[in-house]
Amino acid sequence: MNTGKSFVRLSPSDLEHLLITVEKSLEIQTRSQFFLWSQGALQGFIEHEALWCGFGDIEANRLRVASFARTVSSPRVESLLTDPVDGLLPRLVDDWLRSGRQPLLLSSQSERQMGRRQLLSDLQGCGFEHALVHGVREVQGDHASFFVFAGLQSQPEARQSYLIELLMPYLHLALQRMRMLEDQRHTLPVAPTVLLSRREIQVLHWVKNGKTNAEIGQILGISAPTAKNHLQKIMRKLNVNNRAQAVGKAATLRLLAHSDLG
Repeated sequence: MNTGKSFVRLSPSDLEHLLITVEKSLEIQTRSQFFLWSQGALQGFIEHEALWCGFGDIEANRLRVASFARTVSSPRVESLLTDPVDGLLPRLVDDWLRSGRQPLLLSSQSERQMGRRQLLSDLQGCGFEHALVHGVREVQGDHASFFVFAGLQSQPEARQSYLIELLMPYLHLALQRMRMLEDQRHTLPVAPTVLLSRREIQVLHWVKNGKTNAEIGQILGISAPTAKNHLQKIMRKLNVNNRAQAVGKAATLRLLAHSDLG
């Protein structure tokens, strides 16, 4: 994994900490859990002030950004970071791609930063002298990840490069898990009490149990034509054409899981 680079040896305590860091990463599901992990276990390996996580299509440089920092970034810093044309993050992605998708060790104090004067100047403009940059190499399309550890305590060296390689799969999986769960929450179906009335949910429940309109009418104390009218309204609201489709759509939207049949 570290062929052609300086040899890095991890001590027994390093290996124990690595195991804990990996195990903690597997528990991450929410943004707050990712923040606590980045400010806790992860700091023991890569001490940083801010972590910028990009996810999306790296090749096309279409990334959404999640920031995890000890202090809230100013709007100016956020703009310097995320501007899709001149932002720091898009240029770091481009530099990483041109460098063969290898970890970038950035420091205003390093003499080996050919062609990065403006990049380092902008990084300093955000308040950071040192940064460690890396992304996933293997994932293509909209599910790639890219990470910028900014505000390191000292100039990054071979150890940090090796550690970011080791941790990259777990950073990627934790970020993608968080992202997917957030996207699912944003697309949850409308609450059943809003989508369907209480009576319509009751009718749908008995349709699911194979009852005819006449039988539903008897159970609910309404006429068969009224039960039929309720069913027609249900199908219009669910945008389906028949009883079976209505039941299937209701199962997908979990309407009956919340029904009040009393």
